[in-house]
Amino acid sequence: MDKIFWVTLLVGLGAGSTSAGTIQFQVTPLGGDLYQYNYVVSGITFQANEELDIRFDPSLYGTLSNGLAPSGFDLALLQPNNPPGVFGDYSALAEIANPSTAGPFSVEVVFFGPGQPGTQPFFVKQYDQNGFFVSTIGAGFATQMPDTSPMPEPSSLILVSTTLLLGGLWMVRRRLQVYGQQ
Repeated sequence: MDKIFWVTLLVGLGAGSTSAGTIQFQVTPLGGDLYQYNYVVSGITFQANEELDIRFDPSLYGTLSNGLAPSGFDLALLQPNNPPGVFGDYSALAEIANPSTAGPFSVEVVFFGPGQPGTQPFFVKQYDQNGFFVSTIGAGFATQMPDTSPMPEPSSLILVSTTLLLGGLWMVRRRLQVYGQQ
């Protein structure tokens, strides 16, 4: 229950992005259960030793392969379920200040879930010059690039309101459980 609360809160408050930028994706089927994610990073100015970390749920994704990142980034693909239960990572570490984010940012994935692959959480993290983690400076969820279909998307106000309502209901439930045990 705690995991659902925090994910819902992160989605609502972050509205799908860090306060400084957004990450959008497009999924291309490559045949069978193989897909390619192409990402567009905008509004984020990376400094040296800042990492873009896009996560892949081990219950939905298998092998990550053929990753690409622009010049100025060091790319690492960490496989889902290695060790068992651990998320996979598309990790692009800025080697210099202000590298171009014009692309390509992409990765091929094996997808086990229903339908097509969807959104993933992402984090922007700061490391020191020795590679030690300093802090998380941004987080959110990659959003799918706009479709040309006429179906409207829910507004941000509805998403934030729903998140706040669910968070409030969760807090009331927790308080009732705590005070009911005394």
